[in-house]
Amino acid sequence: MPRRQTVSPLEQVLLTRHVVPWWLYFLLAIITWLALHYIAQSVRPLSQRGSEMVTLLHSFALVGQVLVPLALLCTGVAELFNRLSRRRRLDRLQHEGTSECLLEQLSWQEMCDLVELALHGESYRSVSGAAKDTELMLQRGELRALLVTEYWRRPTLKTAMLQHALERAQALDAEATIVVCNGRINNDTRAFARRNAIRLIDRGHMQQWLQRAAKQGGALS
Repeated sequence: MPRRQTVSPLEQVLLTRHVVPWWLYFLLAIITWLALHYIAQSVRPLSQRGSEMVTLLHSFALVGQVLVPLALLCTGVAELFNRLSRRRRLDRLQHEGTSECLLEQLSWQEMCDLVELALHGESYRSVSGAAKDTELMLQRGELRALLVTEYWRRPTLKTAMLQHALERAQALDAEATIVVCNGRINNDTRAFARRNAIRLIDRGHMQQWLQRAAKQGGALS
């Protein structure tokens, strides 16, 4: 049976979040060792002339040819281990196949990546402007929207939280506000969101996205 070539959105979230691949750390370790080892060997005779800069360069290369590649190797091994762990978790999640289980297993960062990926399918693009890790500034055409993930794990989304998110969006000159919440959203809070044109990404939306992502490739919608 031929190997599946398409990558589902869930795999993109769990497996390709990091920009630097693990093998690049190993390659950089080799290149760094060769470069620093060459410098350490080539400037050694010059260090006897009393040049402080040459002596400092030789000392740095002598120590760095061990420490820098070792640090890169350790980072590469850690990234490889994390990737294998994410792959095992992905296989388990796809085997279990329920959106409820998938949703509970997502970390905060994976949730952010999934939401950003889904909104990317709606032509939103991330831009600079947000000042907090729990916020992301998005733009679609001339529309600027503030994505707020601060209340992702709150058991209940309250009207005061939406008010705060709305004030943050206004302070950052965003015309739209998008709030993500995994908890319960009562009718009063939903009514407040409708009155103020706040888009809510609730548990139901996340379950639908994850269910589609786990079963098929292609963009989320």
